[in-house]
Amino acid sequence: MSIFERFARGERGNVAMMFALAVIPVIGGVGAAIDYTRVSEIRSKIANAADAGVLAVGSMPPMSDKDAYDTVKTWIETHTSPEYDQYWTLDSVTQSDDGAIVATVSGSVDTTIARILGVTDVPITITSEAVRSIGKVEVAMVLDNTGSMRGKKIAKLKDAANALVDSLVKATTKPEDLKIGLVPFSQTVNVGWQYDTASWLDADGKSDSAKSQFLGQEVNRFDLFKAMATTWGGCVETRAEPYEATETAASAADPNSLYVPYFAPDEPGSRSDNHYANSYIDDTPLKTVKDNLTRLGLIAALGLPDFRLLQGDVLKYKGTPRKGTTKPFGYAYGPNSGCEIAPLQRLTSDSGKVKTAIGTMIANGNTDIPIGATWGWNVLSDKGPFGDGVAYGTPDWTKIMVLMTDGNNENEVGNREDKSYYSGIGYVWQDRMGVPPDNTSKWERTKARDKRLGEICSAMKAKGIVIYTIRVEVKNGSSDVLEKCASEKDNFYDVDNVAQLTETFEKIGSSIQKLRLAR
Repeated sequence: MSIFERFARGERGNVAMMFALAVIPVIGGVGAAIDYTRVSEIRSKIANAADAGVLAVGSMPPMSDKDAYDTVKTWIETHTSPEYDQYWTLDSVTQSDDGAIVATVSGSVDTTIARILGVTDVPITITSEAVRSIGKVEVAMVLDNTGSMRGKKIAKLKDAANALVDSLVKATTKPEDLKIGLVPFSQTVNVGWQYDTASWLDADGKSDSAKSQFLGQEVNRFDLFKAMATTWGGCVETRAEPYEATETAASAADPNSLYVPYFAPDEPGSRSDNHYANSYIDDTPLKTVKDNLTRLGLIAALGLPDFRLLQGDVLKYKGTPRKGTTKPFGYAYGPNSGCEIAPLQRLTSDSGKVKTAIGTMIANGNTDIPIGATWGWNVLSDKGPFGDGVAYGTPDWTKIMVLMTDGNNENEVGNREDKSYYSGIGYVWQDRMGVPPDNTSKWERTKARDKRLGEICSAMKAKGIVIYTIRVEVKNGSSDVLEKCASEKDNFYDVDNVAQLTETFEKIGSSIQKLRLAR
């Protein structure tokens, strides 16, 4: 007879009872282990879904706590399937000012074998927390301030830009880890009148671009402003090729690498002559101009068209410029005509300064997106003109440009013999637009400036700068240039209604932010 048969037939009653008592804890222990594994699997499944839910909330534009609760609840329901519904209750979802999103889940899981020990269920508590953080970033907001932005649009743009600043500040752990710059642009960019002595400006008019306006002469434009008791408005022209689409530092050793101070020439004609847009000083008689050029030995200049001679006559720039506004754009007459635009704000960790700068923005002028993009790059650069940015490739730092426009690149045809209006890219006859100097096709000018914008964006992206682009209420032309300028497809936004601009900027803010689970 085997030992098991002897046990089963044991005559002493307490043998069976003792065996049963001994087996209960063994079975209970095994059951507890099985139930523990089951509870752990269920808890893990719910916790993963809750984690995904808080991350989903963080990746979306700001929402109310109720909407955040509903979002997390939907994520848990979707990702745990009906069989888990009885095991959890979403107690709360809260969002704090420091960017934390916290979801609390409670519930219990019924036991199976462990019930033999009197354990009928096991309580579970789950806390999922996601923290918004942008890491360390430098952001340049390059914003269209052209005439078409007047009224409702510029007001909405200010709201949107302020919202972006607020969202980035909230997601910053240390104030010094966030630097923001602002570049309003139109047909030019205003760097600020305080830079009139900056080494990167062509104050003495030595560059080819500067000399071409004044019959080949080197002319200090600030001297001309003083002669007319007028202060330079702070705007600049674009750099001519090969420098416009590069980050090459401005150097006096190569005057063409310098930035030319904006100076709208007095265009020919009497003060009542409407054939030119910006006639603000009386012209010297043509014969006198030619005699003066001969006396100065500038014989080559005599071969230029008469309108160029009258326009480039340095000696006439004295006295008070004519008052009033130009046709057809409504700029103020004078050497700053078309420079009615707010100055840029260099990179700063002081968000109050940025918001103050946003508040000064006004809408006026035509659209030249390349000059805006160039100065967005300059603001982010560690080289120049300002050199405020961290070095490219600095660990943990990301450089970002947010470029917004409500129009296409345009350079109007008109203004009599000039065949163009003075802007940050000069006149068409200065051969700086990428079209022939006698070009009279607005479409070809747009195409040329689109090409230049593409070159600037490509050069920036090659440096590791992340670019977001926004196109607002543009009904004509192609969006290709802005789509290609963006770092990736999802970084381009085509906004049908300016009322959606704040939401768009908030989406960009959420995209910039990095979410991590707090453990």
